[in-house]
Amino acid sequence: MMRRNLLQDKKGGTTDLFIFMIIGFVLVVILGVMMYIGNETAKQLHESMDDMDIGDGRGNNASAVIDQTIGVTNGSFKAFYWISVMLLFGMIIAIWISAYMVTTKPIFFIPYIFLVIIAVIVSVAMSNAYGMIIVDDTLSSTFAGFTGANWFMNNLPMVITIVGFIGGIIMFSRMGSREEGVYNGGY
Repeated sequence: MMRRNLLQDKKGGTTDLFIFMIIGFVLVVILGVMMYIGNETAKQLHESMDDMDIGDGRGNNASAVIDQTIGVTNGSFKAFYWISVMLLFGMIIAIWISAYMVTTKPIFFIPYIFLVIIAVIVSVAMSNAYGMIIVDDTLSSTFAGFTGANWFMNNLPMVITIVGFIGGIIMFSRMGSREEGVYNGGY
């Protein structure tokens, strides 16, 4: 049985913008909610258990345990600020690499333009929804640290437009060089 190369015969590329929008939106919201939950958990544990003696015979209280467990976890969650931006940027690079690997015909240029326009329209709604989430009184302090991800999501229509058109340029500019071998009998 022959093993197929993952990059061989790639037929995708049209749904990449939609996948980017959905995964980007869900990723940033989930990371922000995880940070909020971690901070609220630590705050509630401190309020209810700070004066509790843990019974280790040394007079330690639960405050030190909370700081050494949940507090350390919340400290590591601060990496979400830059991880979210790097993942969004990595997905953009993946879209462009995917566009480079797609073999396409010139007839698909017009449908691709329509898909980019639809993606931009959908991205406006997603950007507005994200804007409503980050100004919510409950979550606004948590999302304030996501400066890069906030920029990406607040400017999502512009980002989708740029990524989509650059992806189209990459996809359709290589079209002639790939098709030459097919039209000339494979030579």
